[in-house]
Amino acid sequence: MKFLSFFTIYAKRTVRDRMFFIIMLLFPVLLIWLLGSAFAGVMGDQDTDSIVSARLIYTVEESSPLSEAFETHLAGAENKFFTLEKLDDRDLAMESIIRNNYDAFIIIAADKMTIYKNSYYNFNSSMAELILKTFTDDYNLMYEIASRNPAALAGAVDAVDAGPFTKEVSFDRQRTPGSMDYYGVTISTMFIFYGLIFLGTYFAGNKVNKTADRISTSPASMTLYQWGTAAGSVALISMQSLLVVTLGILVFKIYWGGELGISLLVILAEIIMVSAIGTILGIMLKNENMIAGISQIVIPAIVFLGDGYVQLGDSGALSVIKKLSPMYWINHGIFDAVYLHEYKTAAISISICLGIALLCTAAVALSGRGGRTGNA
Repeated sequence: MKFLSFFTIYAKRTVRDRMFFIIMLLFPVLLIWLLGSAFAGVMGDQDTDSIVSARLIYTVEESSPLSEAFETHLAGAENKFFTLEKLDDRDLAMESIIRNNYDAFIIIAADKMTIYKNSYYNFNSSMAELILKTFTDDYNLMYEIASRNPAALAGAVDAVDAGPFTKEVSFDRQRTPGSMDYYGVTISTMFIFYGLIFLGTYFAGNKVNKTADRISTSPASMTLYQWGTAAGSVALISMQSLLVVTLGILVFKIYWGGELGISLLVILAEIIMVSAIGTILGIMLKNENMIAGISQIVIPAIVFLGDGYVQLGDSGALSVIKKLSPMYWINHGIFDAVYLHEYKTAAISISICLGIALLCTAAVALSGRGGRTGNA
């Protein structure tokens, strides 16, 4: 019963704190919407309708089979991905590229093609280069067939006209995380860490409230008080996380796949770790401002290394440093489970979180503040 009393006291006090709901509920939802909208089209949710058509111009320096093939098969195949315009004035064409009027300029000679790309629109100019490469590959193929077996040329041309020889497809398009999906996970896990500020400052404030003195004259123990309060923190942050996840699914259509249960287990392990860290910080430091200040510095760094804001890549020393952050294992544990159906990283993240929680619990016990006469 005393355990439940401490549980209830912390829960009631924190629920009355408006900042808890602003920081732990309003901010995550707002950031998911802002970052998800800002990076829409940059991550995996870009579709063909969001691609701006590349504007290409070309000139023919010398009529040849190459130029005839280009004008027959490519210039006549304009679509929503690119438009081609012929311009015989080479100087005017170059000036148009410099003035950003077009994305690329193609010069067709007797046996070669040269492309000048606009550096200001890298995506469209790269698309122009890809289009040109595809055409040259097809042309070289036709040339080889004509030189080795002219009789087979007609069938090959019909095949090219019918469509490309290869087609790039995604095996499961919906399992590529878009911006909303990505930040729906990383922001949800990030704000759980801010829960340690509320628990840590609560324990630190008990020095002023003389909680230890009152408990020392009661039948309860400091250990029971600490466990009950930490359990209250786990319950409150769990409810906050569940609300954020639910709102993300209903409002932003965030994809958790069929692995929501595994993801929630990873989140629960993170919550237990955060509550344990908040407990030891509050007991050891006993300074609310210091706890808040340290948290505001350390949490963004941990989140940054855990690919919480952007994906940092996996090359060089950074790939080693990233793995020192628990957020790396938490985020990638969820992503691997949801999109790859691989659970090894999730198991590692749960182990790391519970291991850190166990170390913090042991530190509380070894600090000598777990007894009836200890200080909170």
